[in-house]
Amino acid sequence: MQNLLSQAQSDTLIFRDLKWIDRSPTMVVEPLIDGTPSGELERISITPDAFIGVDFSSAALASRGISDQRFCAGYARASEEHTGFYTVACPHSATITQGKQCPQCLALDEFSAMHGIHRGARLTSAAEDYAELEHWLYIATFPDGTSKVGTASAHSKPRRLDEQAVACATYVAHANDGRQVRIWEDLVTREAGLVQAKQARAKYKAWTSPLPASEIKEAHEKAVALATWSLQEAALFEDYIEEDQIIAEKWQPSPAMKSAYSSIAEGNDGSLHTFEPLLNSPRGFYINGATGKFLVAHFGNSEAVFLVNLAEVANRAFIVTDTVTEEPTTQGALF
Repeated sequence: MQNLLSQAQSDTLIFRDLKWIDRSPTMVVEPLIDGTPSGELERISITPDAFIGVDFSSAALASRGISDQRFCAGYARASEEHTGFYTVACPHSATITQGKQCPQCLALDEFSAMHGIHRGARLTSAAEDYAELEHWLYIATFPDGTSKVGTASAHSKPRRLDEQAVACATYVAHANDGRQVRIWEDLVTREAGLVQAKQARAKYKAWTSPLPASEIKEAHEKAVALATWSLQEAALFEDYIEEDQIIAEKWQPSPAMKSAYSSIAEGNDGSLHTFEPLLNSPRGFYINGATGKFLVAHFGNSEAVFLVNLAEVANRAFIVTDTVTEEPTTQGALF
């Protein structure tokens, strides 16, 4: 048994994120040097049946002189060399008690202004290049039947939806740029009543206590119909959308999501089991697949699969361990 995380350059790391790169789940970690973030990110691709062992517990971290608080995620800066953003490490290696960034990095972040560009937010010239990319408006529905509206750029399609842990999604409009698509996003929220965000905790609960597949499909079709109606009305009476920009393009789950999506397939009676938070003690498990920020895992019995929530440990330090967790007692959804 080889721990997938043994590929990293250190056995003390910060878990930064679960990214989807080329439609495959990838752990992003940052080595610690003498208990301090190194500023260098490492990407570790998650392969089927891989073993992952982690210890986020306060006691284990204290024994190494490492903080059990969240570390600042740094800030996004628009690239001058190519269209897009990259992460700059927090210059103060700060720990935080809320959010993802310390106040200094929050003030320096260049991507946050993207959310307000249609309201006059000012961008750097490099960020402006990103804003000028073509964008898509999508409607995403989760396993509990709730839906949201969101946007994806030419650089983040389909990755943006891969990382959302959606049950199903449809691209409903194709925009010329980031400003136009955010006008549409606000329109759909206002006219169709669709929110623009859903917390990771709520997504986790949705996946571990899903509605029947037929009800998820019905909820999605209703949300798409409402959003499309809002856009069609705007195309008739407003000048910020053309009728031929309204589309109906289905998002397709990645093959790496098969184990998760089989749990909400028509005729499948078994949902994914919840798994207790990773912060309490050493945890080790084998990976069946993933969806969004969640791993589908088992503890030696591939027929009993659990959903591990990595969103709750984002930006926290851990120690690589080879401990294999004993298969837990099956439990219902956590509230």
